[in-house]
Amino acid sequence: MTSPRRVTFAVGASLFAITVAAFLRPPLLPDIGRDLRLSSLGLGALGSVFALGRLTADIPAGRLSDSRPPGSMMITSAALVAVGSLALAAAPSSTVAFVAVFVLGVGSAWTLTTAQAHFASAPKERRGAATSVFAAALLTAQAIAPVVSGAIGTVFDWRVAIGTGAVICGIVIVPLTRLGSTPPPSERLQRDADQPPDGRDTRLALAFIYLLPAVQFAIGAAMIQTIVPIVADEDLALSVGIIGALLGVGGLARLVGAIGAGRIIDRLGRRAALIPGLTLQLAGVTVFAFFGNLASLWIAVALVSLGSVTVNVGTTLLADLSEGGRLGPRLGAFRFTGDAAFLVAPALAGWLLGVQGRTAAMLPLVALTGIVLVGCAIWVPETKTAG
Repeated sequence: MTSPRRVTFAVGASLFAITVAAFLRPPLLPDIGRDLRLSSLGLGALGSVFALGRLTADIPAGRLSDSRPPGSMMITSAALVAVGSLALAAAPSSTVAFVAVFVLGVGSAWTLTTAQAHFASAPKERRGAATSVFAAALLTAQAIAPVVSGAIGTVFDWRVAIGTGAVICGIVIVPLTRLGSTPPPSERLQRDADQPPDGRDTRLALAFIYLLPAVQFAIGAAMIQTIVPIVADEDLALSVGIIGALLGVGGLARLVGAIGAGRIIDRLGRRAALIPGLTLQLAGVTVFAFFGNLASLWIAVALVSLGSVTVNVGTTLLADLSEGGRLGPRLGAFRFTGDAAFLVAPALAGWLLGVQGRTAAMLPLVALTGIVLVGCAIWVPETKTAG
């Protein structure tokens, strides 16, 4: 049997590489649109189809990740992203491009759910650090991917840049085939099986834990990726360079927050990271909703970015509450709510921004974050083992 350290390194490296391959698309969108004759609406629809692919795969990937070895699951992930990349790179029409992007979304969900389940099944005393490694690999990959595709697309063209994703995935598959037999997360979690009874309080706790990625993904997709750039351009007349710097600083803050949260989760407890994180996010969306100057924009982005630890903590809590099994299906539902928010929130925010303005566009995020914060404070228990 392959050593646990080697398996974890392989899963983490594969998560990083496959995520890079799956997220090469964004900076190439203008060239894709010109080549395939897609309007701005069509290019936006590509993102929606990607999210739809993730939604389709979240639940089945969660169920399978609970019982299948991580190596074989990651091989499937790499194969899906490779196929999607090749199909998009060779797409003769927009129809083929939409199918390809859907496959990329499925592969992305398969990758993230598999890796999330593996890192969450680490021993309880270092589970927070493990889920933070997952978050750091994911965030770094998402930050690097546009740089890689932009550079390749500048030297060659968008098709070569997208095709690079298939090459990356092909390279990933080779070491994964050598992992041999490794236990799935459900077996690894048996060692700490002190799961509480599945009563009403546990079901309420799970309901609010499932909403944690919806908060983080909705804030990221609706506020950071949609409303902030529009407001910065139209209301504050900021240049593209300054907007990019603002979002880059936010990305760095998310990475710092994720790493710091791991230490807090393991040393002080799950709630010690969760409640402050949600509070920072609520403060950030509230500042942005009601204050429209440049200083408040920077403060809001910094607050929501530093508080973006809810997925880390939620994953850790789910693993703690699933130590007799069922982690995979619960992670599937966990990811599904996040991807649903990722699909719906930007469109809702953009519509509200157009008809009612920034404050109205932000109020659903303020309400969602506030409700989840109160619910978690009341019903989500501290699951860290004493000592």
